[in-house]
Amino acid sequence: MEAAEPAARHRAIALAAFDRHRALHPLEHYTGILSLHALARLAVAERQEQLLERARESLRPFVRGERKFAGNFSNYQIGGNGTALLLWQGHLPEAAEAVRREGRRLLEEAPRSRDGIFTRPDKRGTDAVFIDAAFAVCPFLAFAGRALGEPAFLQEAVQQVHLLWPILRNPTHGLLHQARGFSRAEKVTEDHWSRGNGWGLLAVTELCEALPGGDPRRSILIGVARGLLEACLRFQDAAGLWHQEITRPDSYVETSGSGLILYALGVGLARGWMPARYRPAFDRGIAGYQRYVAADGSVDNTCRGCLSPGAGTIADYMAQPAARNDPHAFGPAILAFGIAAQLARG
Repeated sequence: MEAAEPAARHRAIALAAFDRHRALHPLEHYTGILSLHALARLAVAERQEQLLERARESLRPFVRGERKFAGNFSNYQIGGNGTALLLWQGHLPEAAEAVRREGRRLLEEAPRSRDGIFTRPDKRGTDAVFIDAAFAVCPFLAFAGRALGEPAFLQEAVQQVHLLWPILRNPTHGLLHQARGFSRAEKVTEDHWSRGNGWGLLAVTELCEALPGGDPRRSILIGVARGLLEACLRFQDAAGLWHQEITRPDSYVETSGSGLILYALGVGLARGWMPARYRPAFDRGIAGYQRYVAADGSVDNTCRGCLSPGAGTIADYMAQPAARNDPHAFGPAILAFGIAAQLARG
């Protein structure tokens, strides 16, 4: 019973966050794609038919083309990562044709930088890349590859990480910068932005989840994920969270990045690729996170949309405002409290 009570509480927070997102913002946005991904992840973990049906019913209108989506990547149109995840897990078989079509479209038609990294359509063929694309594309391709027996999808997902990390990783402490080539050609942003590091962790963690246990690529990616998590943990504050500029405790606590980091840490603990000595850091983070989430699922202290602001300096990132119930707030909360529920059940 002692384990069941926190598990139920964390699950309730995750579901309240999804409901709050749906009540306040359209799902036809990449932040909605993240919340749908998070709901699908929670439903798969819970293995509860009512929750699985809720995830299916949220995604089916995208698969059927009834909900229209305009975004940087075509896989958003069919519900993105969540659709591919449910297909892989056997819960949305009718999505197979759409997932295969969009996977092939990504490989063949998606905008890429001149070095082959997925980027925004307006940056096609330039040097501009951003870590956000890893979340948008890599989990989808990995889940689709497993679902459909398409090794090229998996390989592309892995390759994107191997292309992005040398460009965006700061070797001094192992944190990620957000972008290159947006403020000016060849310019790498100076930030160590909370949500940017969370995007990277989400992408590589979901790749570790998708790749088979005996695949040597998985062990390599686990090392990548562990290295970034350990870099983040060196900057975790006393309340268990991370700040807008991770290296600057004088910047504000930022909840979306904190949620994504906690999700990756929780998955690592649950699967055994993060040492158990990090469990107190996870528990402290979840306790701190709860103080920013209201009973109705509202979430405070989330950075608004942010891509290489100004000249891409640390000061420019620190100047980006936080908001209550920004659309970026909810997906990370669903993911973090969902994995917290799993760990609480043991």
